[in-house]
Amino acid sequence: MKNIKKTLTELLSFEPGRELRVMILRECKESGKSIEEVADKYALPPLFTMRDDGTFIYNDEIMTKEQFSQRFPHRRFVTLQSRRQKELLNK
Repeated sequence: MKNIKKTLTELLSFEPGRELRVMILRECKESGKSIEEVADKYALPPLFTMRDDGTFIYNDEIMTKEQFSQRFPHRRFVTLQSRRQKELLNK
């Protein structure tokens, strides 16, 4: 159970209580979905600030939105960009 707790803490961005762990595991069992898919419903989405070139840094790695989505297909995320960045990317 400690591995599940650690895994869920990484997926959720917070340490889940016993009740939430049980809910997630029960839904995995009943639906056949992966733990990542189910946990994403309860996770706090990571927040990124876009750089001028349209990339952001995640775990010391520079990536695009597309790369993040391919690598973590079950994760939602939020990106912030300024008007200036938006203008640079739309040129």
